[in-house]
Amino acid sequence: MKISRRAFLIALAGPLMALSALNHWVGVAAAKSVPRWEMGRVRASTDASVIALGNSLIGVGFVEDSFDQGMQVDKEHGAINVAMGGSSAVEQLLMLRYALDQGMHPRDVIFGFFDFQLTHPLEYATRDLIGNRAMLYYLEPEYARGFYHLSVHDRIEFEIMRHFEVFADRGLVWENVERFRRALGQQGMPLEQSNSMGRAIDFAMLEYPSAPDFVAECGRASHNPLIPSVTEIARQAAAAGSKVYFVEMPMPPVHVETFYDEPAWDGYRTHLREMLGGLGATYVDASHWMPQESSFIDPLHLSWDGSREFSRRLGEYLRDQSPPRDQTPGQTQ
Repeated sequence: MKISRRAFLIALAGPLMALSALNHWVGVAAAKSVPRWEMGRVRASTDASVIALGNSLIGVGFVEDSFDQGMQVDKEHGAINVAMGGSSAVEQLLMLRYALDQGMHPRDVIFGFFDFQLTHPLEYATRDLIGNRAMLYYLEPEYARGFYHLSVHDRIEFEIMRHFEVFADRGLVWENVERFRRALGQQGMPLEQSNSMGRAIDFAMLEYPSAPDFVAECGRASHNPLIPSVTEIARQAAAAGSKVYFVEMPMPPVHVETFYDEPAWDGYRTHLREMLGGLGATYVDASHWMPQESSFIDPLHLSWDGSREFSRRLGEYLRDQSPPRDQTPGQTQ
């Protein structure tokens, strides 16, 4: 049976209108996404003297009020924590650039990390650009593309997807589906250990399976340069007059004893110190600062009490490292 052109267009109009409505809904919902919320905080905090960057370890572990207390600064000129879970140094570089573009002049820039995040090359597929990484679609997308690798197929897909909210911020839809799926999967099963960051079992999977595997990676990583986005964070922060600190985040005793107490990690740490020092940045080894298991809520993240203690101590450390507040970072007494 032959379908008229008019009938075809009418049939096509329905799905297109539905997709348009969904795209609009995702766009409205995306205004409250974590990256955009953090961008809003940046716009409201241009007098902040410290900006904290990183993934969920420092996102959870850096408590602004406790840090300000240790640093002995008032809230108005204190710290802002814009670290985001599931983000890489590329997204954090974009957030730093956004803060500087909004007129922020941070005295100190802090970047928290663990394991090999500073040297592990970033290779993505478009399926990876979801959640907080979705900001790569809309915040300086052309600039950011120079700091991670996409295949030819994914580059084409990326260029199409970044123009449609329903694709760029699809994680907002998926996270609700995933919550529903996990809730169904828990029916009649023992309750899974979880916290505000997610399931503890998911974070355990981010650790290396064994000490020999970790030692082998230390050997390889000790010959790797800093990834370009990390280098740019150090360079651009220094160019803005900021003192830059890369903080090896506190880790649970089991992680420290199994991995960080290995001589191979000391060799890798020395490699990082030398590279960061060459950029004028300071390496802070805080991995052993919180030796109690009770200071952590899962295999990677600090508890609330642990976060407050770590943040206060970090503020005290930076206060001792910084010149008086009436001097610029490059001045001496």
